[in-house]
Amino acid sequence: MADADPTAPNSPTTTAAPLEAWSLSRPRLLVSLLLGGVVIAGVHSGPPVDEVAGIDLRWGLTGPAAGDPWKWLGAGLLVAVVLRVERLGTSSLLLRRPSGRDLEWVLYAFGIVMAWSWLIGTLAPQRDNEGVAAIAALGVTGALVLIVTAAVTEEIVYRGYLAERLGALFGRRPYARWLGAAASLTIFTGPHLVFFGPSWLLHQLPGALAIAAIAVVRRNLLAAMTLHLLINLPILIPVVAAS
Repeated sequence: MADADPTAPNSPTTTAAPLEAWSLSRPRLLVSLLLGGVVIAGVHSGPPVDEVAGIDLRWGLTGPAAGDPWKWLGAGLLVAVVLRVERLGTSSLLLRRPSGRDLEWVLYAFGIVMAWSWLIGTLAPQRDNEGVAAIAALGVTGALVLIVTAAVTEEIVYRGYLAERLGALFGRRPYARWLGAAASLTIFTGPHLVFFGPSWLLHQLPGALAIAAIAVVRRNLLAAMTLHLLINLPILIPVVAAS
């Protein structure tokens, strides 16, 4: 007999933990998404102004590093929404230890993304990109902090929280998770396009697609974080070159 699809919300082989977002009542789910939207737009994305009543909202930091504390704060607040408002556990964010098979998928995906990166970098190099230049200006330590911050907090926000809750809006249909992932990826794309410009779609979007797919197929946020980290680490190359 063929195996059931483990990515389907109503699959008999899916454990209870991945179904938790789907266990929310519609009113509680909508309240969670409303609060989560406020956190994502108003905290995780950083404040719209640099200073309020003489208080430096950039923590004395400049460039993209100024957003790092806000990303951690936003991710923490979303975890609080899950625990206090939804009354679910962190497993509803897909947070659990990755298996050997999960990590194997990560390595396959990483190889494919790097092959694409090499090919497109050869055919259409991403030259004079202001976003890459801003990261290079941080130095090795600043860039590494930025990379780790993005890998952890963005996966909590966009894959663990947002994709799962948006998917739950579509009910227990087999494709609900993919719809949630697609909607979350669309939102994820916005700030990256602003920061890196249109070339991001050609050079980095395939990596974002791979991360989203790993989260949906393997149901493991740490695996998605690992892939995100591996994909972003090569940005240290121009950083080291610049320094």
